[in-house]
Amino acid sequence: MSRQMSKLLPVVLLEIQLHMIAALFTVKVLQPRYTAEYGSDVIMGCRFPVHSPLNLMGLSVSWQRKLSLGDKEVYKLNNGQEDLTHQDSDYHGRASLSREELGKGLSLLSITNIKLTDAGDYICVVKYEGADYKYITLEVEAPYKRINLQERRDEEDLILACHSEGYPLAEVSWHYERDLNASIHANTTFEMTRDGLFNITSILRVRPSTPGNYSCAFWNQELNQETSAHKSVVLQDKTPPAHNRGKSPLLFILPICLLALFLLIAIAIKVQRSKSSTKLSTRKGKRRKFRQFLKGDLDLQTKDLTEVTVTD
Repeated sequence: MSRQMSKLLPVVLLEIQLHMIAALFTVKVLQPRYTAEYGSDVIMGCRFPVHSPLNLMGLSVSWQRKLSLGDKEVYKLNNGQEDLTHQDSDYHGRASLSREELGKGLSLLSITNIKLTDAGDYICVVKYEGADYKYITLEVEAPYKRINLQERRDEEDLILACHSEGYPLAEVSWHYERDLNASIHANTTFEMTRDGLFNITSILRVRPSTPGNYSCAFWNQELNQETSAHKSVVLQDKTPPAHNRGKSPLLFILPICLLALFLLIAIAIKVQRSKSSTKLSTRKGKRRKFRQFLKGDLDLQTKDLTEVTVTD
C-alpha cells in the first residue's frame, strides 16, 4: 500500500504542478477597445506569458470574430505554423499576425483596409503551457471627410450640389451668409453603397437675386462631427468684356459697310466691262455688214458698166 502511494505521489504532485502552471497562464489585452477609420488599417493585440527562448512549435494562436450565428475565423497559428484552412473569406489577404513579436509574448493581429462589417467583438486565444483568451472590441468610423461641391447653370439660376459618403446617415443643411441661423430648404437624397456607406447628395437652387456665400454642412450625430463646404455665388455679368467696353458700335459696323461697298463697286465694274465688250462686238458686226454691203453695191455697178460697154 505504501509502495503504491509512493508511486502515485509524484504523479499527483506533477498534475497539481501542471494545473498551477496552467492557472498562472493568463492572456491580457493591450487595450480592450480599438477605433479605426473606414479604409484604414488597425493592429489589435493581447499579451501572454512566455519564457525565453520561445518554443514556437508548442505555440498556437487564434483570432476569431464573435457573432451571434457563429464565430468567424480571422487568423490561426497552429503549433507554430500558419493555418488559413478555415479562415473566413472576408479576411483573405487582409489579416496577418506579427511573428516577430511572438517571442516577446505578444499576439498582434493586423487588419488592412478596414470595412464597416469589421466592427464587433474579437477573441484572442493563446495556447502555450496553458490556455486562455480575452475579448477585444473594434469600432469602425466613417466620417464625411470629403465633400464634393459642384455648380452648374440652369438658365438664370445657379444649381449647387453637395456630395459625400460616410456612416451613419448624416443630416445635411444649407446656410446663407446673410442669415446663418436659418436653414435653407434643399433636395437631399441618399443611397447605400456595396460597402454599407451612405451616399448622400443635396441640391440647392440659387436665384440671381440672392448672391453671396453659401455653405452645406454634413452633421454626423453619432460621431459628433460636422464637415462643411463653402461656395461664393456672384451675379452673372451681362456687361460686355472689358476690351470692348466703351467702344462705339460704329467701330464694328463701319468695316462691314466698307467691305460691302467694295464688293458692290467690283460688281459694277465687272458689269460695265461686260456691257462695253458687248457694244464693241455689236459695232464691229455693223461695220463688217456695211463693208459687205458697199462691196456688193460696187460689184453691181461694175457689172452694169460692163454690160453697157458691151452693148455699145
